Amino acid sequence: MKKSAFFVLVFTLLGISAMAQTDNTISIGIKGGVNMPRMGYLGNRYLSSLPQATKITPMGGLFVDIPIGNVFVIAPEFDYVQRGTDITYEHISGMQVHYNLAVLFVDFRLPLEFRIPIKPYIQPYATVGAEAGMRLGGKIHMDRTEPAPLDATIDVGDVNFTKIYAGAFAGIGIRSLVTIGNFDMLFKLSATYHHGFLNTYTKAEREETVPAVNVNAYNISGSRLPQGIEVCLSIGIPLKAPEDDACRTFSHDRYRRRGNGRHLFGF
Repeated sequence: MKKSAFFVLVFTLLGISAMAQTDNTISIGIKGGVNMPRMGYLGNRYLSSLPQATKITPMGGLFVDIPIGNVFVIAPEFDYVQRGTDITYEHISGMQVHYNLAVLFVDFRLPLEFRIPIKPYIQPYATVGAEAGMRLGGKIHMDRTEPAPLDATIDVGDVNFTKIYAGAFAGIGIRSLVTIGNFDMLFKLSATYHHGFLNTYTKAEREETVPAVNVNAYNISGSRLPQGIEVCLSIGIPLKAPEDDACRTFSHDRYRRRGNGRHLFGF
């Protein structure tokens, strides 16, 4: 009962805040930036100890910026992003092993921004949100030296990476509404940390019904969770209703009066 009353109060306050704010405008736009993916290996002490190189991959998407009052913003978006890892290490046998996992996803994300409205052109904000994605494809590449040389690349599919991703993210940013010529533009610069919740090892891998040609980096004990840091620039255009044109209104009124037989200025 108390929980229900609390949620009713929260949504009531949000609704009041939204109605009280009349000069905020919905914006639509594009975003782009870089993602630095890695994998978190839980329950696998050996894999979690291996060094992961810093990968920098491009990402981008579309978003809608929906202000709720003076402080909150909901900004649903669709993004194209790469997840994976890049590991290089020396096996106990002495061979050098390089393992690269690159998986492409399309995500739907629902961020909630808490902004500090200092000025329209400078508004720091914090953001938290949830995300869910669908795997599009990808590649796994591995090469290793003697005594067991290998240089192979395989496709990412249902047997070696789960199709659905779900996770959460949090970060900080700054937003700015500026006028360029006759147009208003919304700019947002953000940095966010992302963490997956679902184990990306498939059932076939866990039950060892598919052959594993990789060494150690393909050790499937524990969980493999996508992680990453993103730095993005978003550019949006506010969807403003056309301003009333006094001359056009005056002209319209003049012809309307003519139709009624009441000529304005005699014509």
